[in-house]
Amino acid sequence: MMPIVTVIVAAKNVETSIIKCLQSLQNQTLQAIEVLIMNDGSTDGTASVCETFIKGDLRFQLFTLENAGLGEARNYGIKKAAGKYIAFVDGHDFVESTMYEKLAQRAEQKNADFVLCGYTKYWPETKRKKLYKINETLSNKPNPVDYFLAKHNEAYAIMWNKLFLRNTIVEKELFFENRAFFEDVGFVARYLSFAKKIAIVNEPQYCYVQREGTFNKSYNPTIAQSHEQTYSQLKQFFDKRQYRNVMEALNLRLYIYRYHYVLVTTSNTRQLKSLERQIMREGKSFSQLPWKLRIMKPLVKLKLYPTIFRLVRKVKV
Repeated sequence: MMPIVTVIVAAKNVETSIIKCLQSLQNQTLQAIEVLIMNDGSTDGTASVCETFIKGDLRFQLFTLENAGLGEARNYGIKKAAGKYIAFVDGHDFVESTMYEKLAQRAEQKNADFVLCGYTKYWPETKRKKLYKINETLSNKPNPVDYFLAKHNEAYAIMWNKLFLRNTIVEKELFFENRAFFEDVGFVARYLSFAKKIAIVNEPQYCYVQREGTFNKSYNPTIAQSHEQTYSQLKQFFDKRQYRNVMEALNLRLYIYRYHYVLVTTSNTRQLKSLERQIMREGKSFSQLPWKLRIMKPLVKLKLYPTIFRLVRKVKV
């Protein structure tokens, strides 16, 4: 049976969570799937757990890479994929049993080459859940790339709540670049520029497990390089397209992400002030951002933003 959907699972040191992830894929109501597990340099028992689990189910394959990086591991999976559609899963997470049936059905019904679904954030220690639905804005926009670059939220930028057409990825060579940050933004933005039809499955189908350290507590200095590489990649990619006018809005968003990241990980005053100067230099692009980010500009000027950011974050947690 030829697979309709290829699911590429990123598995690095997920010995304690990978079974639940693989069980949720094995129990899919859509049987015509293949699951490619990318064990990328795990130093725990991830590989042996996967090897034991997949025995007897020919839809599952395990590939072991030597610290290739998430982007290259996904690229390897794409090149091995046989399904019409490709999906991505993190080995820490799990999915609803109906996820790929619902996404594939919507893709076929709407003749869509890009499908998004809602998701659930789940805190295993407390069993708390928070549901995220997808609004229809992206699918209703005449130019969804403009909207994505300037106004995307988490639901649009992440990889794992989506279905992609394999032929589009391969034919347009839309592979991942290995970066510690923003590689998903770079991939989705480029793919979206070739998508002819976008469809939505609003029910939460993916479970995003919130574990200790989901937002790294130690500062990773490669974030600045990742920002520069992502901006450069997309600016070059969209150079001769009509999306150039929102590239500076994306650049501002990446600066804002870095600013939030410093607030959470180090609160380094020198870095914060440097990023504030960069953000204010890009200030003309604030008008293109979502209103929740537009209010940042006056608060930074008044030197109130760090305090308000921490208070809001504390309430959310």
